[in-house]
Amino acid sequence: MLNRHSIKQWLKNHTHTGGKSLAEAQLQQTRARILLTCASLIYVALQGEYFDYYMAEALSFTAIYFAANISALLRLRRLPLSTAGALFYLLLDVVIVTFGMLIDGGHSSGVYFMLLPIIIGNGLRFGNAMLIFAQVACLIGLLMMTAYAHYSLLLPIDTTLLAWQIFTLIAVPFYVYLIGVKLEKAVKEKNLAEASSFQLLDKGPLPVFTYYLDQQQTPRILYSNSAINHVFQYKNEFLIGKPVDALTLEEDSHEMLDFCRMAFHEESDPSGHAPHSTYIRGKSSKGDIIKLMISTIRMRWRNRWICVCFVLDITQRETLQEQLEAMHRQGYMSTLVAGIVHDFRNVLTNMIGYAEVLQMSSSDEVARSQINEIIAAGERGSDLITHLLKLSKNREADNHVPSFTEADKLVQPLENIIGLTRLQLPQNIKLNCKISEPLDDVAISIIEIEQILLNLVNNSTQAIKGAGTIKVEICMDPEHRLARPGHAALCIRVIDNGIGISNEDLHLVFKAFWTSRDKQGGSGLGLTMVQRIVKLHHGDINVESVPGERTCFTIHLPPCIDSDNGERASDKTEMPLPAKQGAYDLTSPHHILLVDDAPDILKIHQAMLARIGHSSVTAESGQQALELFLNRENHFDLIMTDYRMPGMNGLELVMELRKIGAGIPILMVTAFGEDEQLQQIGQYQVTLLNKPVSMDKLREAIARCTAGQAAT
Repeated sequence: MLNRHSIKQWLKNHTHTGGKSLAEAQLQQTRARILLTCASLIYVALQGEYFDYYMAEALSFTAIYFAANISALLRLRRLPLSTAGALFYLLLDVVIVTFGMLIDGGHSSGVYFMLLPIIIGNGLRFGNAMLIFAQVACLIGLLMMTAYAHYSLLLPIDTTLLAWQIFTLIAVPFYVYLIGVKLEKAVKEKNLAEASSFQLLDKGPLPVFTYYLDQQQTPRILYSNSAINHVFQYKNEFLIGKPVDALTLEEDSHEMLDFCRMAFHEESDPSGHAPHSTYIRGKSSKGDIIKLMISTIRMRWRNRWICVCFVLDITQRETLQEQLEAMHRQGYMSTLVAGIVHDFRNVLTNMIGYAEVLQMSSSDEVARSQINEIIAAGERGSDLITHLLKLSKNREADNHVPSFTEADKLVQPLENIIGLTRLQLPQNIKLNCKISEPLDDVAISIIEIEQILLNLVNNSTQAIKGAGTIKVEICMDPEHRLARPGHAALCIRVIDNGIGISNEDLHLVFKAFWTSRDKQGGSGLGLTMVQRIVKLHHGDINVESVPGERTCFTIHLPPCIDSDNGERASDKTEMPLPAKQGAYDLTSPHHILLVDDAPDILKIHQAMLARIGHSSVTAESGQQALELFLNRENHFDLIMTDYRMPGMNGLELVMELRKIGAGIPILMVTAFGEDEQLQQIGQYQVTLLNKPVSMDKLREAIARCTAGQAAT
């Protein structure tokens, strides 16, 4: 039982040898045995009462003992002792010590104390199994020697002393046994902790390897986890034992080796400036260049120093950051130029419109000719800014291909975006995020969602003056008008408890260059960019605010559905087309509902309509126009509306009119003729007229619109 459960375990287990091999521990014990035997022999030869009587036996037995131990020294340089050999040498120690006690006068001899090192030494070196075996052997040897001395040499037995000797052989090793039990437990827990640590490293997502310094001070890989093998497409067998620069480009090999050496000697570096991380370039087995951030820590492991090296592949992150910055620059520039174009076209509309009214009222040919030059200059200015708007768009934007993100690729990037955004916030602002799963496919790219979130969170951050909270809620809304059967719309809400927005300013928040924080460096383009992205993907954006309490931005984005012909459902017509209306009498005057949020534009358009024989009623918002149209007391032959308006814009007004089945001709006037969203207006039987508007262009557009033709 002892051999099956303990001795063989001892022979296979190196944990009790202080990190040494079994042969090394046995070799150390043999040297100690020879030294102690020499000391004991000298003592017995000088002090032994019966040495002369047993001299021949003592010298013969000592010669055999030394020969056996010298043989063991030679053998142990090649391989450890077997179970039988280990037990034989322990029994040999007990025999020679008890024989020395016999020569020195029996159990009262001072040689007795040599039994304790035999027991304790075996216990500390090889564990409790050997301690118990040595303890039993010493007790038997002591009792047999005492009995032999009493009956053969007639030596008296001091029962009190013998009892204390037996108690000492039991109690002292038992105390050492308890220490050994705790030591074994500590060693076991240490081994389990080491095993668990390597399991965590091996199963973790972060690439990790360990390395040591060889005799030539070359850092060599000792261990690598599966993530390292995935990043570099290498097998463990290939990396183990290789220099650490096997993971880097040849051009960065010297930097990698120097960094790993310096990190290894960090504790002994008197300057205290050893680096903790560095950036190098690596190369996968596919030949791709990857950018890596390397960090190391030094630790003690199994009585040796090693370094643990953490590898972070930042290639994708840097590429993504570059793309995001490029999109921000492009979006910012497009929004900036579009805002300038919009305002400048409104100015040109006023200038050309009033000039044409003056021209029709003037009878002076010279004045009419000069006014005509003003009108021509305005038209050239319009062409110039149209060209400028086209230059602000890249080729991809001119041929916009609708993007989409699959449901299983939404949650993790969204969590990462929120996490990275949280790191940029001031410490007095708390950011909470709730993503309600599952999410569906959505008709927008994850990069554009990131732009929306970053701008909205930044806007909320600037609105919070002291401590505050920003809440981000992301879920699917099956009840929204953009939803389709079985496919909900994506809903994003960003709520803050900042200063809020006044009711007077609420309709201005999406207007380019408008900001309530101009003194704090606000550009007034962040929310305009958000609206531009949302509208580009045919989504909805809404803002609600209670001044001094809260502000909530709500965005809905359409689902992305594969249709039978391979097109995305989000790109199809949202409303059924109404039946084509009958032609109007082109010579008859029309009663027109004129819609624009700019009062000066309303005045000039109303004057121009009056000049060409039409009457009009004005509305300064899409909601007001809808109310006027639904009023049964009003009857209109045509609706002439601006496109870009706060609140309900011109396209949303058109959609509401077609939704209720109104087939009235609609003429849309806009300074954003190149806006991608306007490309769908033809599906709603809407005629598009770009600003600036001249008298001739307006007359022709109205004629074509009422005749059911398209004009631009």
